[in-house]
Amino acid sequence: MEAFLTSGELHGFAVARAAGRPTGSVYPILARLEQAGWLESRWEDEHPEEGRPRRRFYSLTSDGAAASRATVLERRGELPSARSGGRLRPALRLMLRWGYAW
Repeated sequence: MEAFLTSGELHGFAVARAAGRPTGSVYPILARLEQAGWLESRWEDEHPEEGRPRRRFYSLTSDGAAASRATVLERRGELPSARSGGRLRPALRLMLRWGYAW
């Protein structure tokens, strides 16, 4: 969730890379967060590179942003900022735990 607070819209592989987790773990969690109303997604309109499939981009909904901020503040005591270089901290791992808890 922290990645979305610092970057806005991300494609699934970027979320997996930021979390340091395999895509097979992250994509089901993204789907559950979308079903819960925390994320919304859209498919890329065009293929930027030939031979690469379209990417699905995810962004926080207003409910998801509020819940993410509250959770990050509760867990870390601070929100991610540009000063931190957008580096992900353990808060994104919470997303993985939530996914398995649903």
